[in-house]
This record gives sequence, C-alpha cells and structure tokens, in this order.
Amino acid sequence: NKLNFAELIGIDKKYFIKLHSTKWRDRSILHNKFQLTKNNLSLEDYTTKEKFDIIYFDAFSPNKQPELWTENILKKMYNLMNKNGFLVTYCAQGKFRRTLNKIGFKVYSLNGPPGKRQMTRAHRK
Repeated sequence: NKLNFAELIGIDKKYFIKLHSTKWRDRSILHNKFQLTKNNLSLEDYTTKEKFDIIYFDAFSPNKQPELWTENILKKMYNLMNKNGFLVTYCAQGKFRRTLNKIGFKVYSLNGPPGKRQMTRAHRK
C-alpha cells in the first residue's frame, strides 16, 4: 500500500489488494474471468486435476534455477493445460524453446517489456 504499486502500473487498487491478500489454498475470484489459488509448495510437488488456460511461468532463469526448466517440468505444465492453452514466460533461450517444441507446444517469440528483448509464448496445440 505504501509503495502504491496499483497506481504506478495503472490498475484498480481493489484488484491489486485482493490479489496480494488472498490466503494460501483458498480460491479467490478476483474477476468474473479470473480466479486465483495460491499454493505454498514447489512446482515439482504440485498436483491437481484442474486444467488451466494460461500458465505465466515467472521462474528465475534456467541458469539460476535449472530444476524448474527440465523437460519433465515443462511436460508437467503441458499436461496441466487445457487444449489451446498458453504458457508465457520471459525466458527466450534457444534450448528452452526447442524443448517446448519437442513436447508439443507451438512456440512464438514476442517483443519483451522494457529491458528485455524477447519473451516466449507457447501454445498447446
């Protein structure tokens, strides 16, 4: 609140506060088209029967957190997605993109935000 991020990034403060104040393991409906459940566990240990339309993968880089960029983890995310779902990440490394293709994603390069040349969007075919 003191940093006033909602105003800085131009979003409604009530959504920003709700996003950051949700309790662990409680499903929060932030908008009629957006639900959030926060889980305090590693991706390797995460299981669910739910399927997702979008996975925003904001892990540290493959050089910093290699255990989160393995083929097994990427397959896990592929299997967690609905058909025609998307994975979006700031990572644009060639090896990562080739692994996504191997798994079955159609991979796109996107212009990155300021300070980042490219990012990746992977579509589950």
